[in-house]
Amino acid sequence: MSHHITVSKTARYYTLGTLSDQTEEIWFVIHGWAQLAEQYLSGFTSLDNGKRFIIAPEALNRFYVKVGRPEVGATWMTREDRDSEMADYVAYLNKLYDSFPPAAQKAKIVVLGFSQGVATVSRWIYQNPRKVDTLIFYAGEPGNELQNTESMASFDKAKNYFIWGTEDQFINELNIQKYKDMLSNFEFISFEGKHEINVEVLIDIK
Repeated sequence: MSHHITVSKTARYYTLGTLSDQTEEIWFVIHGWAQLAEQYLSGFTSLDNGKRFIIAPEALNRFYVKVGRPEVGATWMTREDRDSEMADYVAYLNKLYDSFPPAAQKAKIVVLGFSQGVATVSRWIYQNPRKVDTLIFYAGEPGNELQNTESMASFDKAKNYFIWGTEDQFINELNIQKYKDMLSNFEFISFEGKHEINVEVLIDIK
């Protein structure tokens, strides 16, 4: 028989910029499969203009990306015991969000999920009563159980974007049409590039 027990786990996150009374935007940027938060966050450096504070949580599950190699990545979940893993990362992201002073939360809140991070973000925000002003799905798809117009309509309290590279090896025109049909309350933005973060696109996000 399968059993579960809740235990404490130490989670790691990285930040970029300084949180102060002058902070106008707080960004939560959720990485994709096999990434680590520190390296992922380094791609957002040009967003650090003194008025943005950027938080990159790292997924709770780390692994060696290739057998016999030292490279380590992290993943938000697998299909094994998925409901428990989803509940764990939603609780983790809620606790991280709530760990910042209430005054800081008066700033504009931007939540971005990249690749596998889109599924993570969609589940988090779907269950999350906290303030989110801008929601960005970046080169990934929402959680399978949320892929319907009714669930996606629940994101109508934020300004929503879907961003992808025209040369993304994981996204084709059929995917994009599917997403456009499902995400009717999202603005779609493309750029010339592959499966990667293009910060220049994000600078213009309002």
